[in-house]
Parts: sequence; structure tokens; C-alpha cells
Amino acid sequence: MKEFWVFLKYAVVGTIGTVVDVGTLYLFVEYVHIPLLISTTLSFILAVINNFILNKYWTFQNTNSNIRKQFIKFLIVALIGLGLTLILMYLFVYIINIPDIILYNIGIKGYVLSKLLTSIIVLLWNFLGNKYWSFKDTIRAVHHLNHYTFDVSIIIPAYNEAKRIAHTLEAIHQYCQQKPWTSEIIVVDDGSQDQTVEVVQQFAMKIPHLKIIGYQPNHGKGYAVKQGVLQSEGAYILFTDADNSTPIEEFDKMYPLLDNYPVIIGSRYIKGSDIKIKQSKYRILIGRLGNFVIQSFLIDGIKDTQCGFKAFQHAAAKEIFSRMKINRFGFDMELLAIARLLKYDIKEIPVSWFNAADSRVRPIKDAFRTLKELMMIKLNLWGGRYH
Repeated sequence: MKEFWVFLKYAVVGTIGTVVDVGTLYLFVEYVHIPLLISTTLSFILAVINNFILNKYWTFQNTNSNIRKQFIKFLIVALIGLGLTLILMYLFVYIINIPDIILYNIGIKGYVLSKLLTSIIVLLWNFLGNKYWSFKDTIRAVHHLNHYTFDVSIIIPAYNEAKRIAHTLEAIHQYCQQKPWTSEIIVVDDGSQDQTVEVVQQFAMKIPHLKIIGYQPNHGKGYAVKQGVLQSEGAYILFTDADNSTPIEEFDKMYPLLDNYPVIIGSRYIKGSDIKIKQSKYRILIGRLGNFVIQSFLIDGIKDTQCGFKAFQHAAAKEIFSRMKINRFGFDMELLAIARLLKYDIKEIPVSWFNAADSRVRPIKDAFRTLKELMMIKLNLWGGRYH
């Protein structure tokens, strides 16, 4: 029954398109005096635009934001239909020579009748092509592990963190030792100019399954987290900041939920959160204004997109991060936008958080950069770059 209604709606759209097509054809030929085949092409293009809009948003109720790619597919189907139309019109008008007829005392031109017959044939082609190709949602598959080496992978992006990374590694190592599950720690050195790599290498001699990924030059936190996620082998994947601003113990709140939620994010701004050391008032104001803009234009319903404490089921992490384009602070927004696109449930939970005294976040400059990246993410969504 559902398929019948889809076809019926498609037929209604086709009928409207045919009225547009035939009506403009008659107008072009009889009043504008444009040659028949050129008029046929122009009227066909107008009908294509009408049909694309109605079929996308009414017939198939397609929510895919990849309008550019869909329209290209729709246009290819339509162009093939145009070829069929021209061939059939030539056949009916010039070869078979369908005559003018009198119906209910109304004269119907032979070419108009030919166009009606042609439209019925082309309608069937268009329905099949658009249903099974143009408006069929396709999300590329991403390879990921089916069997995991570890229960949990912990990703730590680091840039010039030689003074703070040791304390964080000690805290995470002690935490993991107390747990029944197995874990790996992956530090991603994002082109540091200090002794970050050397400090981590010293810890690698006493912490099992501590791995460091390094490269030059600096690319940004988003790029670093992505590299760590793509090389992780845990059933669950957590990334956290190198200054341990959200204590690793907050993962206790996430771990029991990860069976049911593919994406769990820490939040500093929902009931139950605990900000131990607060930011300055103007930084809080900028942060809240930024979140308002993000919720208004990109990801609604999430109070804190930027907290650097997020956990994922393995498959979800691989699917999301493999699609990411943003390398710097905007990556938090992007990964949540991609998660929504892929229809993953996102769970926001309250966490404790300490504002680092020597935070490298530059509120004004980074706010403008984040706004720019928000626009890029929106354009990527509209352009279908995450499919």
C-alpha cells in the first residue's frame, strides 16, 4: 500500500509536470513561434525543475541534504528522458504522423497528442530511475574492526604539552589499572616544538599499551584526534584533553551507557555538571553566545558541543571521524553534525571540569574561527561531502 501511494504521488507530480511541459510547449510553438524541437527542450527543462522539487520534498520525502548530488542524478535521469522524448516525438510526429483529432468538439493538435503519449512512457522511466537511484539514500560504508584488541581506547591530542602531559598520563594509567577492562592509550603529538614526545616516550617504558603518534607540522586538535581514532583498536573510544581538565574518572558515567548510545558527550552546562574552576565572565559569555549560534544554525538540542571529553562505540567513531574535514576547534561541531547525519543517538551527560590556568584558547580569535568553520560545516552538509 505504501508503494502504491508513493507511485500515486509520483503520478500526480508527473501530471503537474506534464501540464507544465505541454502548456509551455504550446505557448512556445503557437505564440512565441520557437521551432518544435527547441520548444520541446525548453518545456522539458521547466518540467524537470518542477518535478525535482515536488518529488524530493513530497513524493519521496527525502531528507538527504546532498541536494547537489541528487539534482545531478535527477538531471541525468531527466536527460535520458529528454532523449527518449525527442526520439518518441520525432517518431510520432514525423514517422507515424499522428493526425489532429476532434475530441468533444475541441481540436487537438497531432503534436500535442504525441506529447501526451510520449509523457506516459517517459513517466515510467523517470519513476524507476528516481526511486531506485536519484532519491535513494546512500551512505558510503567505512571499514572497521569486528573484533577488538582492547575494551577501551583513550585518545589524547597534545601540542606542546611537555609540562602537563606527565600528570595526565599518570592519572589515566592509575585509573585504568583499577578497571576490569583492557585499554590502550594513544597520545597524538600534533607537531609539538617542545619535549612532549620525549616525555611520553619515557612513560611508554612503564605503561603497557601506550602508543604515540607524531607528525610535523602542527595541523590542529581535530586532525590529531582523527588520527588517534582511526588507529584505535578498542570497542569503545574516548578522547580527552592533555590537561585532564575533565578528570578521567568521569568516564565512569559513560562506560555503562556505551552499549546503548553510540555517541556520549560530556557537558559543562546541563544539570548535574560541576565546574570546579570557572572561566572568566567574558569567556563564559562568548562560549554561551557561541553555543546559541551553533544550536540555531547547526546542531540543536546540545548544550555543550565543545567539551573535550567524548566517547563512542567503535563503529560509530570510525564512521564519523573518517568523514571529518575540519582540523581545528570546529571539529567538535562537525563530528556531532556528522553523527546526526548518520542518525546516531547522542547522549549528553554532566561532567566535572577544571579550567586550565594556561589554556591556549583565544576567545575572540577562536570564536571567529569557529564561526567560519561552522559555515564550512553547513556548506559541507548541503553539498553532501559527508556521505
